[in-house]
Amino acid sequence: MPISVKHDQNAAPVADVRDIRAQRSGLAPFPSEMEFIRYALDSAAIVAMTDVRGTITFVNSKFCEISGYSRDELIGANHRILNSGTHDTNFFRSMYRRIAGGEVWHGEICNRRKDGRHYWVDTTIVPHVNAVGKVDSYTAIRFDISSRHAAEELLRRIVSVDALTGIPNRRSFQEYLESVLPPHRGADGQAIGPVHLALLDIDTFKEINDTFGHDMGDTLLKLFSERLGALVGPDVFVARLGGDEFGIVMTNMGQNCVLEFVGRALASLREPVPLGASIRRCTASIGVASFPEQAGSLDELFKAADMALYHSKALGRDQAQFFIPRLREIAERKSELLHAVEVGLDRGQFRLFYQPIVPLATPGTFSLEGLLRWNHPEQKLITPAAFLTDLDDPGLQAAIGMFVVDQAFYDMRMMLDMNIPVRRLAINITNADFRSDAFVDRFFALSRETGIPPSKFCVEVTEGVFLGRDFQHLAVRLSQLHAAGVEIALDDFGTGFASLTHLRRMPIDRIKIDRSFISNLTNSVEDLAIVRGVIDIAHSMGKVVTAEGVETREQVDLLRALRCDYLQGWYFAKATPLEALPAAIATMPRLPPKG
Repeated sequence: MPISVKHDQNAAPVADVRDIRAQRSGLAPFPSEMEFIRYALDSAAIVAMTDVRGTITFVNSKFCEISGYSRDELIGANHRILNSGTHDTNFFRSMYRRIAGGEVWHGEICNRRKDGRHYWVDTTIVPHVNAVGKVDSYTAIRFDISSRHAAEELLRRIVSVDALTGIPNRRSFQEYLESVLPPHRGADGQAIGPVHLALLDIDTFKEINDTFGHDMGDTLLKLFSERLGALVGPDVFVARLGGDEFGIVMTNMGQNCVLEFVGRALASLREPVPLGASIRRCTASIGVASFPEQAGSLDELFKAADMALYHSKALGRDQAQFFIPRLREIAERKSELLHAVEVGLDRGQFRLFYQPIVPLATPGTFSLEGLLRWNHPEQKLITPAAFLTDLDDPGLQAAIGMFVVDQAFYDMRMMLDMNIPVRRLAINITNADFRSDAFVDRFFALSRETGIPPSKFCVEVTEGVFLGRDFQHLAVRLSQLHAAGVEIALDDFGTGFASLTHLRRMPIDRIKIDRSFISNLTNSVEDLAIVRGVIDIAHSMGKVVTAEGVETREQVDLLRALRCDYLQGWYFAKATPLEALPAAIATMPRLPPKG
């Protein structure tokens, strides 16, 4: 709506600044009080007058200065000449409705200079009502607030824009998502289409940071932001939520359109990227959830999308997965399991059972493996296979590792006091135990406190430990233990993918052949060949071999013939609590001396 203020033809003209100065210096008659007020107003404010049609009838010098137009260009022109396009029709309609009714309007307006630049003014528009009660002109008094708006815009960017990538940040994303969710109604009050939330993670981002450095990691984040930003449209909003996680909100799109969009996003991110002197192909995983179909609130929507993202990663990454109710059931079971394990640790429900490891060369001696057992209040005694697979919380895994090492030293002290002639005590550890120095530090502290030398222990690791992100840290810590006399055993050998590499690179003393190869050893030519090959390779590399899962005398005789070094399994004894260990050892089958 054009703004106009009519100039009162009967009013005295506003005095020129030079006239006022001359009058103040005594060279001219002193101005009247009204003239001085007009002079002061003209010095401080931007003043304009228009008629009811929006034709400019008067502007002061400050108006010309800020607008960039001369007085001759403005007088007689319509006030629309200053329209910046920032405000919509409703803004001007509301303003006009007020001033046309004879009421004063106050607000902030963004105008456009002659050179195209925008400026903001704090504006008061006063309608002039004539003797017959009709508005015949408007006077607008403005003050330049462009600096304040620039500062507010800078603050807005700091608060709502990610500093590294230049795209919206988590706060901005949250505000946008809230704006398109409940009450989830269109302008006409009708329900609008679903809102889809996609959460995206860059695959193996930590490895990229560790390999190429954080500068290259930042470069990758900016490049991915650019590629995702290129997909933004009226119905798509993209933000960086933190780290390597991005959020995408899609509105007014059916599921097929969402599927097509995330497919394009993944394809775009797969394009090779330059990382220093290398060209790499990087990928991402995406989880998608819909409101209100799969979630009734913002919090539930985020949780559902996060579960779908986790599922996408678990299935191999570089793909998008949509939320399904089964994922919530799995997540709830995991949450219940985590809580139950925490409670179990606090209440002493966990303990170690022990199973003998018997040497073929020196009958009558033995080592022991400590096997974790959970005396569950409802399920009774359960093995790690029933809970550790779903226990993917590194902190809780590390807490279990600390319990195991504490219990192992305590029980070893008891065994020595009971004169149980155990050569070594083996405990199982995971990569969670090596995420910091705490486990190794605790091991050596317990050795000093109990007086039990490290050489009385063996730590068993599976190949999964070597496939973790912090392989170098793990290698250093294993070497610390090995140098102190701790035996290192590679458990479940033959079930992984790179065991021979680990045999060559890591300080491994013992190989434990997985029970899956032993159970059918006497009936399977293939298993026999595998076991024979593993024993021969291990011996050629100076390692000793333990066969797990030995249950029959036929297996014992065959493994002896294959020159296996140690045997472990139910043939000798099941895993036994400490108090029952002497009786289990006393009744253990004796092997004849090696012939």
